[in-house]
Formats: sequence, C-alpha cells, structure tokens
Amino acid sequence: MKILFIGDYSNLHACLAKELKSRGHDVTVLSDRGGYMQTHSDIYIPRRPGPIGGLVYLARVLAVLPRLKGYDVVQLINPNFLSLKPAKLRYIFNRLGAQNHSIFLTLAGNDYFFVRECMKGRMFRFSEFRVGDKPTEFYRVDPGFADGWMAEVNRDWNQYVYDRINGAMSVLPEYDMAARPILGNRLLFTNLPIDLSSLPYRPLKIEGPLKIFIGIKEEMAVEKGTARMLAILRELEAEMPGKLIVEVARNLPLNVYLEKLRNSHLVLDQLYSYSPATNALQAMALGPVAGSGAEPEYWQYLVDREFSPAKTDLPIFHLSPLLPDLKERLRALIIDPSPLIRMSLKARKLVERHNDVRVVADRFLAFWQKRMPELPCFLDEWKR
Repeated sequence: MKILFIGDYSNLHACLAKELKSRGHDVTVLSDRGGYMQTHSDIYIPRRPGPIGGLVYLARVLAVLPRLKGYDVVQLINPNFLSLKPAKLRYIFNRLGAQNHSIFLTLAGNDYFFVRECMKGRMFRFSEFRVGDKPTEFYRVDPGFADGWMAEVNRDWNQYVYDRINGAMSVLPEYDMAARPILGNRLLFTNLPIDLSSLPYRPLKIEGPLKIFIGIKEEMAVEKGTARMLAILRELEAEMPGKLIVEVARNLPLNVYLEKLRNSHLVLDQLYSYSPATNALQAMALGPVAGSGAEPEYWQYLVDREFSPAKTDLPIFHLSPLLPDLKERLRALIIDPSPLIRMSLKARKLVERHNDVRVVADRFLAFWQKRMPELPCFLDEWKR
C-alpha cells in the first residue's frame, strides 16, 4: 500500500510510518518535524515566523504538491494539517483528493467539534477551557484561543473536511466522544501508537529522593496545567528538603527528552486530559509512573477486564482538576513511594496491550481497507 502522512503531533504519524515501512508499505511523511522535537520526516517543510516566513512556507507546499499523487491513502493529522488558513487548506485538500485514492483524518489536537464540546456541551466534566461551568485559568488568560476555534470560518472548514473524508481515526477517547455524533461508523478508535522496541522497560528502583519529572511546552504551560503542577512541586521541594528532586524539561528534542524521562520515578503530564497522551504512555513504557488523565471513560474504551473503572489499583497516578488536593497526594508519595513499584509493572503491561505500534498499525490498516473505495470517490468539485 502507498501511504502519505501529512502533519504530525508528538511523533504519532512518524511512529506509524516506521512500523508500516518495516512491513513493506511505501510510506511518506510530510511534516515540520514537530518543531523542536525533531521527529522524522521524509518531506520537511518548516514554517518560520512572520509574513515572509508564511509566504515561503506556502510556496514550498505548492511546489511539492504535484508530487503528492498516486497514494492509496492520504492521512491528515488534523483538519488544520498544515500551518495555513482554511481558504488555502481547502485548495490543497481538494488537490489531494483529486490526485489520490482516499483521504483519512487522524483526530489529534483541537478542532472545531472538539472545542465546541469542551466549551458549550455537557459531554465533558472538565477540559482546559472549563471545569464544570467555570472557566479555567487558561481561558481567562486567553479567551481568544478558544473563540478562534469556534469561529464560523473554522466551523465551516472543519465541517467541509468531515463531510468529505473516507474515514477518521481517533487516538484518544475524548476526541472520539466529540466526533462520534458527526462521523458515526466512519470513525474508529485506535489509541495512540508507541514504539516499544525503542523504549525498553527498566524496573523502577527508588533509592534516595523521589525524582519527579515534568515536561513543559512554554506556549502550552497554562493550557495543559503544567505551570500549576510545577508551582506545587516547587512548594513541596522547599517544604521537604532532600526528599524530592524536580526535573523540568522545556522544549527539548525527543531523544533528549526521553533520556531525562527515563531516569525519573514519577512523570507529571497533563492536568486536564481524560486519558494518557504520548508523553505519559512513553513514561509508562520505560518504567516511570505517569501522572495523567485516567477518567472512567478511558478505562471503558480499553475494554479490558484488568484495566477497568471498577479496579482500584490502576497503574496511573490520576490527575484531574476535580480531584481534591493534588499537593497532599504528591506529599504522600514522597513520604512513601512504594506504591509506584507495583504501578510501574502494570503500566508497561497496559501499554503493551493497547498502544504497541504494531497493534495500532493493524487497526489503521484494517480500517483503511474497510473504508477505502474500489475506485476514487471524490466529488467532481474537487477536480476543478
């Protein structure tokens, strides 16, 4: 099969591409290498700041577009799969539809339908924009971010993409929950892929101070709750000298980030997530325990008796804005970190069952084959 991935978040598409290439498929990844993360890309197109940077970026995309043809599958990372405005994206999307066999969408990151549920729906008890009926610190500081996603132009563009794709893959339960009412059986929950062959497990040993790791993307520190969690860790560090070491990683390349993560005991990821995302899953694979979203919906999506909402000994340190007193829960682990040893062993098992890239790649392949038409089925308007 000939496959083109366009765009990438947190190594998601690059991880899948590596696995699919190993199986003999002809796979190409076009991306900006995740910016500072420097993930793999076969066609590297970065966008530099400013109007001139935007023009150069558009010129490079248009120059490569004639080569992006003859693929069985084009997989887009998000409706905003390139760093361009909807009018330009629509032209490129239509060209891709006209010169390839099928287009699929990875539901990763924000889009109109997801943000709408976060802001106005009752599907989610919390999000980075709202906890219950109250706005979060992130929304109060930057209301224009959410309002931009909810703008009419963005709504129309997202609807245009949703109407025309052959199918979509949701990598987190919350994305699936928001898109399921619109996409129905054109949507498959796949979970996130993790390349376990590059993340060997090392049993957790805790000797001396508890090492807590927190990775921070500066532009998302308030949105993801990491700024708030770091403030709590600094308080505990001052109150419990010699008992805690806080490792902060800011905007590091992926290989450097993973090496720092590997040497920690507990990794705090996202405060406002329903489920563990890539950073948390990588930690769980390596051995450190992840602090991340672990809502009942996540365990229900796994459909796994060992890992279910009814269990009380689950392998994730549950982070949620609805849980009381994160500081005291962390203090308890600093005083007695022994529960982390058992959690670490079970966490690796969870990732092996549900996130191994081989498992996730099988799901992508099966869904492509199920949803791919015998002949290209794009609308005539795409070929104008």
